[in-house]
Amino acid sequence: MDDLQREKKKGLSMGYLKDVLFRRKLIGKKYQTPGFGLTAQLFASMSKVIIERLGPDEGEKLIREAVENFGRERGRRIAQRVTALGKPLSFKNWLIYTDIDGANFPVKPYLDNADLLAPVTTCSFHAAAREWGLEEYANIYCKYADFAILDGYNPHVKLELEQRFKTGKDHCLFRYIVKDNNK
Repeated sequence: MDDLQREKKKGLSMGYLKDVLFRRKLIGKKYQTPGFGLTAQLFASMSKVIIERLGPDEGEKLIREAVENFGRERGRRIAQRVTALGKPLSFKNWLIYTDIDGANFPVKPYLDNADLLAPVTTCSFHAAAREWGLEEYANIYCKYADFAILDGYNPHVKLELEQRFKTGKDHCLFRYIVKDNNK
C-alpha cells in the first residue's frame, strides 16, 4: 500500500511520520524556495491579478502605493531600532541593523568616490519570480521598494539603482550616496 492509500485508510500516526525529518535531511533544500523567494512569488502573483483587473496603469499605480508604504514603514522601523539604541541614522547603522538577511542577495561591495556600490547578481526575490514566469511583476517591487526603505530610514541617504530589467545586464547595481558633495 502506498503512502496515500495508507493515509486514507489509517490516517496519521507518529510511527508513520517518524521518518519525515530524516528524509527531509536527505533531500536537503532541493525543493525549498530560498530566502524571501516565496514572498516574491506571492507578490508577483498578486501583482499579476491586480494588473489584469485594473489594467497596467491603474494596477501599477496601486501596487506602487502599497510597495512604497511598505518600504517606508520598513525604513521607519529600522530607524526606530537604531535610535532606540542611541545611535545616529547613518548608512553604516542601516547596514548593521537592517531587517533583511543579506544571504538573500550576496554581494561584494566596493567603493567609488566615497560611495558604496553593491552589484547584486544573485537575488532570491528575482530568481523565485523568474522560476514562476512572473519576473515582470516582481520588477514592480524592485522599481520602488529600496528607494522607499531608505526614505523611511533616512532621506539623506541617496540611492542610484541600475536595475537588471532596465539595463539588460545580469545584475542590479546599487550605489549608495551619503557624502554631501556627491549628491
